[in-house]
Amino acid sequence: MPEQRALIPEPTTDELGSLAQRDVADVPADKWARSLVEFVEQIQATFERSGMADDDAFRLASQAVRAIAEFRGGRQFYLPRGDTLVTALRDAEIYHRANRSNIETLAAEYGLTVSQIYRIGRQQRALHLRKVQGRLFDDDKGE
Repeated sequence: MPEQRALIPEPTTDELGSLAQRDVADVPADKWARSLVEFVEQIQATFERSGMADDDAFRLASQAVRAIAEFRGGRQFYLPRGDTLVTALRDAEIYHRANRSNIETLAAEYGLTVSQIYRIGRQQRALHLRKVQGRLFDDDKGE
């Protein structure tokens, strides 16, 4: 009985080259077009609720989606919803705004303690450093 590999012809060099040249236009539009439109519309509506003009909101929403697609396009990824997302975005904002002179102000503004602000800062700093530096000395045990 022949091996199954023998039943499937090997692609030619030309076929391999054409596969490498494929882009998103080769993916059926019904697989992603509706989601793309909804994504842009949702971001645009958010900008408009903030008082931005319609044309500017659409332009920035399109740029935001393009940036996300360049970063994560073609791959699945998870975004939380609800309180988890709100807390994560709050923590990122605190980290972005924090400096040595405004910790107490941030604590009062967000209804947190000074210790919580410092903990958020440590956690966010670790996330940002991991993104920039990667994880040194990782082993297979995940320690």
